[in-house]
Amino acid sequence: MNILLGIIHQMITTGHASCRWQLIFALAAAVLMSSKFTCVSSLSTPPSSSSSSTDGSTIMPMLRPSPQSASHALYSTILQHRSSAQSSSAIPLAGVHDALSAKIFAHHGAPALFLSGFGVSASLLGIPDAGMTNLVEMEMVTRNVYSAVRGLSSSTTTNQDASSPPLIVDGDTGYGGASNMLRTISTLSRAGAAAISIEDQIFPKKCTIAAGSKIQIVNREEAVERVRGAIGARDLYYEQQQQQHSNELCGKGTWIVARTDCRMAYGFDEVIERCLRFEELGAEIIYAENLQSVEEYQQLRDRLDSRTVTMIAQVQESLNVDNDGTGAGKKKPLLTLQEIAELGFDLGLFGVTPLQCVVGALDATAKQFLGRSTDDDDRQGITNTTGIITPPRAMADFSDVKRVVGFDELERFESEFPCN
Repeated sequence: MNILLGIIHQMITTGHASCRWQLIFALAAAVLMSSKFTCVSSLSTPPSSSSSSTDGSTIMPMLRPSPQSASHALYSTILQHRSSAQSSSAIPLAGVHDALSAKIFAHHGAPALFLSGFGVSASLLGIPDAGMTNLVEMEMVTRNVYSAVRGLSSSTTTNQDASSPPLIVDGDTGYGGASNMLRTISTLSRAGAAAISIEDQIFPKKCTIAAGSKIQIVNREEAVERVRGAIGARDLYYEQQQQQHSNELCGKGTWIVARTDCRMAYGFDEVIERCLRFEELGAEIIYAENLQSVEEYQQLRDRLDSRTVTMIAQVQESLNVDNDGTGAGKKKPLLTLQEIAELGFDLGLFGVTPLQCVVGALDATAKQFLGRSTDDDDRQGITNTTGIITPPRAMADFSDVKRVVGFDELERFESEFPCN
């Protein structure tokens, strides 16, 4: 810019008529570069301290997204939550699985929603979360959910910036290599995702809780490159959107949730290293799956920048919860939203809780409607039924959900035909 201004000054002082056209082109170039520079600066340069009271730069690591961006509502929700002195619990994040479940939670004022890959596999196809759903199916459900909740902010929702709860979408591993990642991020962004999670499992992936110690994870460098690719795909897509809107959109678009599932495969120290690398890359939300103790969650939070947005995801595996917060017979803690906040995390994800309740309620309804009183598979006849249902209030154990969607059959097949 300084060079261009110097050239312009020289042209003016020389007074040569032959320089008039060069002067015109130089001025035009200066204006264009100045306009582009203004937008780029807003993407990459942190705001000055004088503006921090209004843009949240002292408590958020990223700039406020454009109001036209799907991530704007998510940013505003987290900023408002962090700014509130009354916030004693983490932001509740329910794992919805279809448009109806999303609409019900939005109606009751859910501040944000998470579209669960496990839930979509189960509700759309009735199959396990084991890499068998694809991007086309996930895009379809994302569009349906986004359409269903749009404009449904509850009267109890205090976030004035949001017309509907922002939607975080499970992007699995990105569904393949670099080209797949590019399509995944652009497709889900276009469908309405405010944020997309990308994980470090080997494709095809499997539900982390179900896989346990048998989970298969890519090495650290590949995990880092996967997240870097997701961020790059997001930036490229948003750059194209800016060009289509004459650079009216400044700030970043869809957020990237960098997730590691490596705890059971490589240990907790590797979890720390991966999350630090994800943070360094600029992922907007950091998320470590299946940590094994409160101490691990606390150590992870302490190692990350205090402004980094973080999430804890949990599955209520058993309906029997001990006094110490753990499921009966389980060592892994089951944290409340208040405890998640005390550890310094922003979002408390219960990714399959709505699905567990749906499975439990439908199972109880089917038994009552068909006159069944036991859990056996006896189908010899319908007895003692009026067809009138007393509304059940039931929630299924996670083991029952796994059974219903077919994890038992899948594991038997994999044992007999280990075709990796």
